[in-house]
Amino acid sequence: MGSKSPEEIDWSRLDKKKFLFVGAGIFSGLTTCLYPLSVIKTRQMAMDGAPPGFRGAAYVVRQVLATDGIRGLYRGFGIVVVGVIPARGVYLTTLESTKSWSLKTAAMARWAPNEAARAGMASSFAGAVASMVTQSVIVPIDVVSQRLMVAGGSVSAASAGGPNAAALAAEASTRVRASGIQMARHIVQSEGVLGLYRGFGMSIATFVPTSGIWWGAYGAYQKLIWQQVDKWRGASAAELPHRSSEILAVQTASALCAGCTSATLTNPLDVVKTRLQVSKREASGQRPTLNATVRQLWTEQGMKGFTRGLTPRIANAAMWGTCMINAYEFLKRICAIAEDPG
Repeated sequence: MGSKSPEEIDWSRLDKKKFLFVGAGIFSGLTTCLYPLSVIKTRQMAMDGAPPGFRGAAYVVRQVLATDGIRGLYRGFGIVVVGVIPARGVYLTTLESTKSWSLKTAAMARWAPNEAARAGMASSFAGAVASMVTQSVIVPIDVVSQRLMVAGGSVSAASAGGPNAAALAAEASTRVRASGIQMARHIVQSEGVLGLYRGFGMSIATFVPTSGIWWGAYGAYQKLIWQQVDKWRGASAAELPHRSSEILAVQTASALCAGCTSATLTNPLDVVKTRLQVSKREASGQRPTLNATVRQLWTEQGMKGFTRGLTPRIANAAMWGTCMINAYEFLKRICAIAEDPG
């Protein structure tokens, strides 16, 4: 009989205020460290055509540094780091409360044949619900920050051609130095309040499955890896508690696998969503549609167009997932309320 994986800290056992307050600080720090990968991914996905010398992420990094310097890698950071604090609170609260309920329900209903499958299904459902609830808060932040991210590359993107080239070039001088508030005002003035929710449907279609796949894969990978660890430990160590180094290694491996899985499967959706959110009105005054965006990507590069930004996206998902889950599990441990021995 193998030993049990470390006990899941249930939502009911968390100090909610401490969990949200400390969590805001921890995840803001992680966002600061990994933000440049988001800028690179967004610029790569939003670029019209494939300019001469284009070599994916490396080309985008050179372009950002040449036009904006190091600061270019943090375009839109202010509005993101401030805006994601309430969004993160909504996400974590929904995730934990939903996961607690779904784990209990899955165990009672026996929806899946084994513990790994039940953990994967419950975590996937919780991740999807948390992402769906959070999108109403996060989409305006995404729209504004992504417009700021690509603003510095407007002239370069325009030189590459494509239906958005003229609009990008025309706005380059006014957008490059814009702050988050100025960009939000510009969007509302030119497109109305609904402009802040550009690509909302695609955001739901992208991030709900991404979150669901990530948490589902993480839950399943974690159970499967623990089963292997218990086999390696042998029967003599069956009842011994797991060492902290083992816990860290399993969490890290599970997060890496989950990040690579979710990033690869949902990248085409993210490419289309990003293009919709940063695109400008056409000469006729019409907004680019989902079908037009998909056709443009296919015309430019075929299937390869839907893999735009995949490398930085996998790197971002793997690094963010690894750092996030270890910080997240640490956060839950320090915010856990001691059980009443009576």
